Amino acid sequence: MMLLSFPEYLGLDALAESPFRKFFGYINFLLALPVLFYCAREFFTSAWTAIKQRTLNMDVPIVLGILAMFIRSSYEVFSQTGAGYFDTLGSLILLMLIGRLFQNRTYDALSFERDYKSYFPVAVTTINNGSEKQIPLSKLRTGDRILIRNMELIPADSILLSKVANIDYSFVTGEATPISKKSGDTIYAGGRHIGSAVEMEVFKEVSHSYLTQLWNDSIFDKEGKHQITSLATRVSRWFTPIVISISVLALAFWWNKDVLKALNAFTSVLIITCPCALALSSPFTLGNILRLLGRNKIYLKNALSIEKLAQVNTIVFDKTGTLTNTKNARIDFVVIDDSQSQKSGMETTNISEYEIKLVKSLVYHSSHPLSKKVNELLRDVKRFDTEDFVEMEGKGIEGWVDEHHVKIGSKKFIYGENYPGVNAESDFRHASKVYVSIDKNVKGFFLIKNEYRKGFAALMKKLRPAFNVYVVSGDNDAEKNFLKAHIDEDKLIFHQQPGEKLQFIKQLQQLPFRNQNKTKGNVMMLGDGLNDAGALKQADVGIAISDDVNNFSPACDGIIEASRFEQLIDLIRYSKRGMNIIKASFAISLLYNCVGVYYAVQGTMSPLIAAILMPVSSVTIILFTTIASEFYIWDKHDESQDNR
Repeated sequence: MMLLSFPEYLGLDALAESPFRKFFGYINFLLALPVLFYCAREFFTSAWTAIKQRTLNMDVPIVLGILAMFIRSSYEVFSQTGAGYFDTLGSLILLMLIGRLFQNRTYDALSFERDYKSYFPVAVTTINNGSEKQIPLSKLRTGDRILIRNMELIPADSILLSKVANIDYSFVTGEATPISKKSGDTIYAGGRHIGSAVEMEVFKEVSHSYLTQLWNDSIFDKEGKHQITSLATRVSRWFTPIVISISVLALAFWWNKDVLKALNAFTSVLIITCPCALALSSPFTLGNILRLLGRNKIYLKNALSIEKLAQVNTIVFDKTGTLTNTKNARIDFVVIDDSQSQKSGMETTNISEYEIKLVKSLVYHSSHPLSKKVNELLRDVKRFDTEDFVEMEGKGIEGWVDEHHVKIGSKKFIYGENYPGVNAESDFRHASKVYVSIDKNVKGFFLIKNEYRKGFAALMKKLRPAFNVYVVSGDNDAEKNFLKAHIDEDKLIFHQQPGEKLQFIKQLQQLPFRNQNKTKGNVMMLGDGLNDAGALKQADVGIAISDDVNNFSPACDGIIEASRFEQLIDLIRYSKRGMNIIKASFAISLLYNCVGVYYAVQGTMSPLIAAILMPVSSVTIILFTTIASEFYIWDKHDESQDNR
């Protein structure tokens, strides 16, 4: 169409009265039909959906511009009054489709890398000749034997080898009732196992980004909350009425003077102000940000998460497994004797080697970070079969091992509501404690001296001046004195159950942010992806801090590999920079539109002006957003920090 319209651009008089002009016009009309009805159909569908929902998105003014361009062009061709704008129509739709293609390919590539190439920080425990080993998900193969503990996600379709299993498929179907499975049954990927650890044999590799599809399922959209609308959609809400108003005013101004000029002015405004550059700026910028973050082991669920991150003003941390590095924790067992504990219906005795085996047998089935640490400590201890295993989130675990009832967890979980003071605790105020009870006899507690993640102090120093920073933990306040040196004491909250964490997030979302004229808090929650699923979903942005464990949760909006913990501040900074680029690109696009409107309202806009202004503005936006996201978002200072 551009080739056939080229003589019009040059104003060749030889073509003015030539029969080829009419012929070329008809060919352009025929070529424009599939462009309009096939290539541009997704813009029409999106705009119609928005109108039915009584709102305006960026596709509404795009559709108005496309229709005005097509109708006016058809009129000019069939009335022999001009060559129309079919070539401009085709080039603009091409550029917009390239933008959509770039966005979709970026998201697909990220999904592929997250899942299949093990960029997704989800690992699985395999069993080979009786020894356990954690491997990246990408290395899981057909025939591998895997171990799935309580509440762990099943990463691939498998055959159950253990006697029984209870599978919760609520993440896939929304149905919360666990399904009972027996040995030999097929277990499909995406379910969570509830109960004692089970063994399975993989019969289908993870090869279709299944987990990422699960992550992006509409089931996990954060409904019923103050969802942040994309910036492009917010701009389109006032952009469209303004464009229509200008076109109507131009029509009214010229109507009594020159009807033809009035119609030209009306359609020209709709054509020249088609917000194609606005529509391109977001996908190119956000797509680049997602790619750059993924390269640095920070994975976001979608582009909207970037916009939400840019508005965060309150940050809530879980403690165990989030702020602390359970891999490097020091662990000892402290025996409680009668002189150290009030009875409260419980008896206390020393722990024997046999009882250590009972403890090992129970913690083996749990996926909680502290349980896994105890299990690692007792890795050489033989274990018994466990029956009736139960894990109570935020409290502890219990079950029957070799005909003994074993409970392991918090002091309140072991002793009950009226738990006694233990003198031995006074010497260990700055460490986590995991209590052990066998047949209602309290044996003592595992003392776990947590090591906080590298860069913790530096990160808190950067976050506190700009954000409300909280720590909400299910553990006791043993480490309060340490934490209050880095976080305000009134923002350290302990002994919180998962449901209480969720309610706390709700409360923060209703509080105005300090020193800013904001009606509510925009809360980011950082947890381990398992016990914090409710709070992660409730928060405006939920981020899971992941080691090499199977703690993936569809409730989160993003995952940060634990080694990049200190870069949390960078994640927020990059999101803000990305939004600045989009705003700057909007300003550039609006500048082009102002120039176009100047010519359009005069009713004398030529196809040459439209052919130059509209594609050039789109190409300018593409180049600006691509270059700016490479050099402004990820500057040299950031790269030097990363290399260090």
